[in-house]
Amino acid sequence: MVDVKIAIGALIPILLLLLAAHRIRSDSRNRNREFTGILNPFTQLLLCLGLGKLFRVPHITDDLINPVLRQLTGVANIMSLAGMTFGALAAIPIVAFSSYITGRRVPVRAQIVAAALIVIAMTVTFLRTPMADTPTSFMSNQFAVTGPVIAYWTAFIAPLAISTLVSSSLMIREALWVRRGPFARALAGMAATFTLGFIYCCHKVLNLALKYNNSDSFLHHNAVTISNSIGLAAMVAAASSAATYAWYIWKDRIIRYQLLRRYGGAWMDARTASPDVVLDQTYEFRPTRRVCWAAARSHEAAYRLQIELADHQHQTRRSSILTSQEAL
Repeated sequence: MVDVKIAIGALIPILLLLLAAHRIRSDSRNRNREFTGILNPFTQLLLCLGLGKLFRVPHITDDLINPVLRQLTGVANIMSLAGMTFGALAAIPIVAFSSYITGRRVPVRAQIVAAALIVIAMTVTFLRTPMADTPTSFMSNQFAVTGPVIAYWTAFIAPLAISTLVSSSLMIREALWVRRGPFARALAGMAATFTLGFIYCCHKVLNLALKYNNSDSFLHHNAVTISNSIGLAAMVAAASSAATYAWYIWKDRIIRYQLLRRYGGAWMDARTASPDVVLDQTYEFRPTRRVCWAAARSHEAAYRLQIELADHQHQTRRSSILTSQEAL
């Protein structure tokens, strides 16, 4: 069972980081450099979540890496600090992502300043707590809630609570405006994700308050289970939203691929027979499966095919009519 937890704990961040790397590599070919690659909010979110989870792999980080780092630096739970810092940094792409979807922009300079403030706040407050001296695998329940501990949790929870609340409000308003269709369902899934994220933050605050008041309650004793359940529910909501969006994106791509495969050969023949109908002589295309699938990623090739084939057919019919009239 422990091995399964370790495998799952390592697999999830690796998949997130691989997806982020793929997006960065794919966006590197994009001519429009604004909000692509590492500047894309969704890519940034994948990186923050992937790195945050990678630094919190069960047993590996707590039992193997943290002790080594403590011997080198004299500070305990460094991997936990790193993971939670990346978790707090996720607040920035969360706001940037929801703003981007709803037609807004968060300036890059503002994002850099916010990231620097979060890192400084997390590091400084952590070093002032007992967490920096005593190794543990779950910091929420292992330490008395004192002033420094409250300051550290505030540095972690505040950015996430603000970002998820703002993003949830933006998504709900946008979903109510769109009302129906796949985009509305995707927005509803994202709204649920951000709402669950805000609930997670509220649960953390409630757990700290119960501990501060020495309350022997069900919520406090099951804090880990409740946190994991909320996190899992948020992942399910995010996955459903992504699946809804991806299905319609891939559905359109498959349609374009079938179009290119079916008429790609005729299109190339038309370009050769009627070079004056070609929109761009430098555009290269071959009706192979690989080229068609790559070209189907955007509307460009399918658009060119339909326009140039239509113009070629029109030109062919016109030439036939003129030939018939001359014969008469």
